[in-house]
Amino acid sequence: MVKSRKHESSDLKKITAYPSPSSEHSIPGAAHDYFSMYCYAWDALDEGPASFARLAREAGLTNISLAASYHGGKALLPHNARHHVYFIEDGAVYFRPSRRFFGTTKLKPRISRIAANRDIFRDVVEACGKRGVATTAWTVALHNTYLGTTYPEVTTENVFGDRYLHSLCPSQPHVMAYLLALAANLAMYPIDAVEVETFEFIPFRHYAFVEKEGMGVTPLASLLLSLCFCPACLSVAKRFHINALAVRKAVSRWLNHYFNGENRSLGPIESGISSIPGLGEYLNMRFNVLADRFKDIAELLHDEKKRVIFLAIGQERRLDYPTGVDLKLIAKNSDAIETLFYNRHPQEAAGTVRAIHKAAGSNVNVYFAVRPGHPDAEDAGGVIRMTNSILKGGGNGISYYNFGLFEKFHVDWIRRAIGQAKDGKNKPFRMSVKGDMSRKYKARENFVTANVLRPGI
Repeated sequence: MVKSRKHESSDLKKITAYPSPSSEHSIPGAAHDYFSMYCYAWDALDEGPASFARLAREAGLTNISLAASYHGGKALLPHNARHHVYFIEDGAVYFRPSRRFFGTTKLKPRISRIAANRDIFRDVVEACGKRGVATTAWTVALHNTYLGTTYPEVTTENVFGDRYLHSLCPSQPHVMAYLLALAANLAMYPIDAVEVETFEFIPFRHYAFVEKEGMGVTPLASLLLSLCFCPACLSVAKRFHINALAVRKAVSRWLNHYFNGENRSLGPIESGISSIPGLGEYLNMRFNVLADRFKDIAELLHDEKKRVIFLAIGQERRLDYPTGVDLKLIAKNSDAIETLFYNRHPQEAAGTVRAIHKAAGSNVNVYFAVRPGHPDAEDAGGVIRMTNSILKGGGNGISYYNFGLFEKFHVDWIRRAIGQAKDGKNKPFRMSVKGDMSRKYKARENFVTANVLRPGI
């Protein structure tokens, strides 16, 4: 078992003083160092590990981002030879967990049916390695309905005592013991990096289910419904000298008034925080706790010479109150921050890099997750423009999403975009925003929009 480090209140309060990762862990600053492609284990398996590795190499990829732990869902697979619709097992892992790491953890991983008799994760990693393509272990962390249903006592407990079964609470020692074991087990594989998704206090609206709401939910109400008051969070609050029970009472009172038709302001979250006694202190505690727990995982991986990539979904400001993510604190222990570049115009890339640098620090590497097909690119030129704008805008890497979901000829679009970048041909371009986007959105009107998680990946 990998035990979580214990931190006293004074240690947590000093979290802002954490040093940046040492240079041996840092990703070089050149923009062309990281070209990856997200993929699921079943797609690599059905393609054949050797064939998949050859395809990745021919596309010019430096990495593949292979799902190691993933949430549930349903995927449409246009070019898979065995399946065209695939139901994803919730909360499953796609590597072979070792008793060395999970033997004494309370939470036990759910092994995917495709990994039950074969270490498909190792097979793909080694096949790609032989072709000179590194592997990033794409790891969904705290969003896990399977574990939440199996161990409800470690999930988020809202102000009314309701449990969010899709949301493991990072304040829970058993949750952190599980995640540290997960990271340590993955570090034993010949991988290059671990990309951490949903390492956050999962918010009330995560779109993990078909949401049923008969009333409007304002940003502040959504935040308050996202707060966790489980015993572990109350214990941490006590170490911070915060009266969490008083905060809980004030939040409950505010929400009950809201349910009765009051407190319906649509103003920003920040404007309402000061109106609830103790809420500001409780939110600051969450930022520190999450950063502290992430530091434990990052240190473990850095000790094993693995790089750490943090996936920030929809966050370009330093503080995100519903999730508890402080990008500046997280970046101190990350080799890169990856952001989604979905439904965005290529010319927005430079502004996105500036925003993340402002939030997380000017030295952080910024990666972009992009979709090289529907609905964000209509042809190879669209993928080239996105790639070009990201690299010229200061982005340090690109991950193309997702091998199994897009049409197979999109791999050739990726190859052409990466080829131009590596040849130094990614020159600035001019584009009419109004004209280009109007054609794109007009084309989309004929398609049904997929229900994509939050809208994560």
